[in-house]
Order: sequence, then C-alpha cells, then structure tokens
Amino acid sequence: MHMLTEKQSLSFKLMISLGIVHQLTDAWLSKALEPCGLNQSQFNLLNHFSHQPEREQTISQLAQVMQMNQPGLTKVVNKLADQGLVDVRKDDEDGRKKWIKINANGLARVQSAFNSFLPNIDQCFDQWDDDEMRQMLQHTDKLKTWLDNNREPS
Repeated sequence: MHMLTEKQSLSFKLMISLGIVHQLTDAWLSKALEPCGLNQSQFNLLNHFSHQPEREQTISQLAQVMQMNQPGLTKVVNKLADQGLVDVRKDDEDGRKKWIKINANGLARVQSAFNSFLPNIDQCFDQWDDDEMRQMLQHTDKLKTWLDNNREPS
C-alpha cells in the first residue's frame, strides 16, 4: 500500500470533510427552501441571475455555468417560467434558441428565500468571529476558483 505524505493525508481529509459539509448543507437548504416553493436547482438558478438581473443567458450558457445537462436545465427554467419568476424570450434569428432572464417576481422570491434562512445562518455562525469567517471565506474562495478553473470539459 502506498503511504501518503502528510500533505496528501490532510488534502484527503479536507476533501472528505468538504463532501460531508456539502451533504449537510444540501439537506439543510432543501428543507429551508420548501416553504419558499423552490427546489435547490430553481433557487440556484434564481440566485445566479440575481447577481446581474439585467443579464440574459441561453440554456446552453446556463447549463455550462450551472454544471447541469440541457434537458434538466430546460425543465428548471420551464418550471420557473410557469411560476412567473423568469422571462423566456425566443431568439430573433434562431427560433430554437431561448434567452432567459430573471424578472421582478424572481428577484423578490430569491430575496424572500434568503430572508427566511437568515436566522438559521446567523445561528450557524454565532460562535464565529469576523476574522474566522473572513479566513474561511478566503480559503473556500481559493478552492472554488481552482475548481472552477479546472472543470472537466462537458
């Protein structure tokens, strides 16, 4: 059996721990979103758009950014459109291509969802000081950037 270096052992433990954190936060978020009438994919898409509400994107652009397949993403977009939370516009030149954009209702829903979790998020980080939170954010942003820059081609 191959012996791990100290750094490899720490890296492995860190990835396992992050996987557990991911599972736990996913379960928490799913439950927190139920009263908002959204699932995680719908929330993630609305949240993505909420950072630049004026931006339109196509299904294929969104599929790449959101790391979802096009049929799955189309289903999410259609559900959000049925709920009146996003606007879908056919492309002027290619009728098969659709442009998706969040609307005022979608922005309000994502804000309402955030407001509903805020007490739990406050409670989660109650024992953390600002420096601990900044450091954690700095480290997770570094990891997020590396993972984003080293995605497997789809």
